[in-house]
Amino acid sequence: MKKIVFVVLLLLISVGAVEKVSARTLQSTEDPLEVAEQQELSIKQAIDLAYPPALKWNKNTQLIDAINIDLDKPGKSIGSNGKRKHWNILFGVPETNKAFLVTIHDGKIDYTNDLTRDGTSPYPKKEFIQMKNIMYDSPELLQKALKIGGIYPGKNWAKGYNFMLRKDIERNINLLLVIGWNSDQTKMEAAGFNALTGEYIRPS
Repeated sequence: MKKIVFVVLLLLISVGAVEKVSARTLQSTEDPLEVAEQQELSIKQAIDLAYPPALKWNKNTQLIDAINIDLDKPGKSIGSNGKRKHWNILFGVPETNKAFLVTIHDGKIDYTNDLTRDGTSPYPKKEFIQMKNIMYDSPELLQKALKIGGIYPGKNWAKGYNFMLRKDIERNINLLLVIGWNSDQTKMEAAGFNALTGEYIRPS
């Protein structure tokens, strides 16, 4: 449960970190449904979009984590296809203090931020995610989570279904979390999966 609370805090921090959203307007001639589909990305699609600027920042960059941002207005279908419009993708350079954040709004890179910090606490190599070990994506793992049951979309806060990819250091796996709520919206629930094998992993 503590891990779920931590994930929720990350969602909130993500919201706070994106206050400088750049203004974008959509052409009125575009079909609203088509526009929405173009804006939504799975977690792997979001990472793939974010990687080029991260590599430009530093050729040795690797993925630390990826999480969607809770910016959508309340609605019934948020995340129900395993995709979201808004993402924070964090990269770094192993065994250094170098970090780089790519923020995606409406399916496009909105801004990047060098988060390199001072100090003597570098990011350990074991915390990084190798893309070759991500064989499953958020849409298919959401379907697995729904079959397991007990996870419902959030209505007002941490809305819809939320997704996070991070390294589970204790188990040495890339853990993809599908995050929602219980049926009466009083408690957050999550289902975890090994992103390499698709195996269900109970969040600790």
